[in-house]
Amino acid sequence: MTATTRNRKPYLILTLRDATNNLRNVKKWLSDEKELEDQRKLFEIGNVLEIEAKFEVNYKSVIINNARILSSNEFNLDEFVILPKIDERELLKCLNETISKIRNELLKELLDKIFSDKDIKTKFIECPSSVKKHHPYKFGNLEHTIGMIKIFENLEAFYNRSTNLDVDLIYTGIILHDIGKIYEYYIYNGIPKINAEYSLIGHLVLGDQLVSKFITDIEKFPKDLENRIRHLILSHHGRKEWRSPVEPQFPEAEILHYLDMIDSRFKLNP
Repeated sequence: MTATTRNRKPYLILTLRDATNNLRNVKKWLSDEKELEDQRKLFEIGNVLEIEAKFEVNYKSVIINNARILSSNEFNLDEFVILPKIDERELLKCLNETISKIRNELLKELLDKIFSDKDIKTKFIECPSSVKKHHPYKFGNLEHTIGMIKIFENLEAFYNRSTNLDVDLIYTGIILHDIGKIYEYYIYNGIPKINAEYSLIGHLVLGDQLVSKFITDIEKFPKDLENRIRHLILSHHGRKEWRSPVEPQFPEAEILHYLDMIDSRFKLNP
C-alpha cells in the first residue's frame, strides 16, 4: 500500500510474513516517486528479503532502513511458506493410469502427444490452479485434475458405463480443461503468481490454442471430435459472466462444468 507524508513524500505500508505469522504496519520511507517504483519491485509478493529495521514505539510500527532480495541458496523456503503435503508421484500415477484406460484411440493419441512434451508435462505437474481461490500452490492444478477424475470414477463405477455419455471424452476434458494454466500461472518462491504475458488471454483460450495445435498433427482427426474437445475447454466455466467464452452445449460439457465446480468449491485451501 502506498501513502503520502505531510511533506507529500511517498512511503510504503507493508505486511511481511514467514511461516509463523504476519508482521503488519511495516513502513519504508521514500524520497521521491522514482524511489517508489524501485522499492515496489523490491517488495513484490514472493520475494524473500533480508531486512534491517527498527521498531517505532510511539507509532507502533516497524521502519525499514535497508532490504535486499535473498538468492535461493540463502534461505530455506519451508521457513517462509507452509505448503500442503502432496504426493505428486501418486497423483501423476493416477493421471497416467487414466490416460492408459481411455478406449478412444484418437483421444488417447492426443493425450499421449501432449504429455510426451516434457516441458508441457513438467509445467502441468507443477503449476498452481489459481493464485487465491482453489488449489493455490505447487502441484495444485494436478491435484485439482485428479480430484475431478476421482469424482467421475465414482459415477462411472456406480453406473457401470450404462450411460449415453461419452465417458472417454469426459476424461479427456477433465485432463485438458485447465491445461492453459501452465501459461497463465507460475510458482515463485512457493507463491502462485499470474504470468503478465498471458493475463489478458486467460487459460481457457490458452488451453484451446495448445490443444488445437496438437490436433493438427494427428492425421485425419475428425472435425466434429476436435470441436467437441475445444468446446469442453472453452465452456468449462459454465457461464459467460464467469469468463467462459461459450456455455456448455452438450451433456459431456455440462458434466465437466459440474465436476470442475464440485472440486474447486470443495477444496479451497491447503
